[in-house]
This record gives sequence, C-alpha cells and structure tokens, in this order.
Amino acid sequence: MRIRDFFIQQSGWGQALLLVFLFCGGAVVASIIALVSQGLSGKALVDIDLARWAQTVSSVGMFLAPALAMAWLCDRRPGRYLSLRGVADGRVWTLVVVNMLLVAAPINLLGALNQEMSLPAFLEPVERWMRAQEDLAQELTVAMIGDGSAGQIAINLLVMALCPAITEEFFFRGALRRVVERFGAGPRASVWIVAALFSAIHLQFYGFVPRMLLGAYFGYLLLWTRSIWVPVCAHFVNNATAVIALSDPALKDNAMVSGEIPDGAYVAFLIPALFATVLFFFFNKKMRRYLEKG
Repeated sequence: MRIRDFFIQQSGWGQALLLVFLFCGGAVVASIIALVSQGLSGKALVDIDLARWAQTVSSVGMFLAPALAMAWLCDRRPGRYLSLRGVADGRVWTLVVVNMLLVAAPINLLGALNQEMSLPAFLEPVERWMRAQEDLAQELTVAMIGDGSAGQIAINLLVMALCPAITEEFFFRGALRRVVERFGAGPRASVWIVAALFSAIHLQFYGFVPRMLLGAYFGYLLLWTRSIWVPVCAHFVNNATAVIALSDPALKDNAMVSGEIPDGAYVAFLIPALFATVLFFFFNKKMRRYLEKG
C-alpha cells in the first residue's frame, strides 16, 4: 500500500498531475481500442454504431477509469472519496427529476442567448474554429439520434444519457472536485470551478454558460446530499430528456428544444422560463428541508 500512501500525501499539484496523467492515458487507451474495433469490424469511421461504441469507450477511459483510480490511490476509503453513499428519501429523488424538467426552459433560453455570442474581429479565426466545433457536435448528435425508433431511443438512452451521466459525474463531481478542494478551495468555490471546467471540456462554446450552470447545479446537489448518485440522476434526466425530444419529429424543431428561437420571440419564451425558474428554486428549497430533517 506504499503507492497509496505516496499519493494520499501529495499536494493539490501532485494529485492534479496524477489526474491529468490518468485522463490522458485513458484517452490513449480508448483511442487504441476504438481503432482496433474499427479494424476488426471493417466498418468506416463514420459508421454510427462504431461512433456510439467509440464514444462509450472514450467516456469510460477518459472519465470513469481515472475517477476510480484516483479514489483508490488518494483515499483509504474510495467510496467516501467518490461520495458513493445512498439517499433513501424518495421525495428527494422525485424533486430532482421535477427540478431537471423545470430547469430545461431557462437553460434552453440561456443557450439560445449564448448562441448569439460574437467575438471581436481580431478573434475571427478563433470564432470560426468554435463554430466548426459546434457544428461538428451538432452533426454527430443528429446522426446518432438516428430514425427515432424505439430501438434507437433505447440505445441512445444508454450511450448518450446514462453512460455520460455516470462517467462524467464520477470524474467531475467525484475526482476533480476532490483535487480542486486539495488546493484549498471551499465547497462552493469548488462547485463553480469544476462546473466551468466541465463545460469547457465539451468544446461547445456556444453552450458554455447553460452547461456551466447545469454543472454547478449538479455540484450543489452533491454538496447538499453528499451522494454522487443524485447528480448522476439529474445528469441522466437532462440527457434523456434531450434524447427523447430530439427523437420526436414533432418536438425536435421546437424552438425550446433546438435552441433556435426566432428573432422577436424571446419575450414569449421568457415568461414560462421565469415561471419555471421560480418553481425550480422553490422545489430546491423544499428538497433541502427534507435533507436537513433526514
């Protein structure tokens, strides 16, 4: 156990370097597995099934495996490190689901506003690159959604909703939060630092603000409940809602789903978004009361 003692005693920088090493190593291994899988299958790199497999392998290699390794190397109680305790109060879980459905309206409105972001003229090359990354992510999402059949939806709920919810929460709210706190950041400061990094790593800059706010909410859920499974649930509901909405031809072009709100229609969307925000804060206050009494 000497190796564990060594890493437990490391400073924030030491543990940060370890996490970066594990992240990069996981990315390399995941890339090798994806390339070998592509070679064995004989499928083109643009094959959607192969893309789903590559995304899953990448999520596990880059996020879940490093988080589990950090928990084992940096704490004698890995379960405590990752906050694996459960929450028995069913009311908490119900309110988490309700809150994620409520927050969709204001988050999508913020996303539409974020899309209007424009950089100064001298940063035009950067803006073109950011737009290209955004378009690429959008094209991949549309391709992976497929024909919207029940089978496709079930697969996408696993690949695009459940897998990212578990792997990303374990990495960001589990391991990275611990590393940030190792630098002396307080619980609330660490929530926002991790949320910013969580949003940045997705390389979708025209959704940076709403994704950061979602990440902050996931962080506060962990702070309030001390259970990683609660933000995992919230993350899953957020992703699953998007998968289901984008799979429905009647919903995918809706402005609040696509984020493409017509000019002059922002006020009409602002009213329900504000109403949903008020309910969101009300139910969160109620949830915290349940947790305090429990």
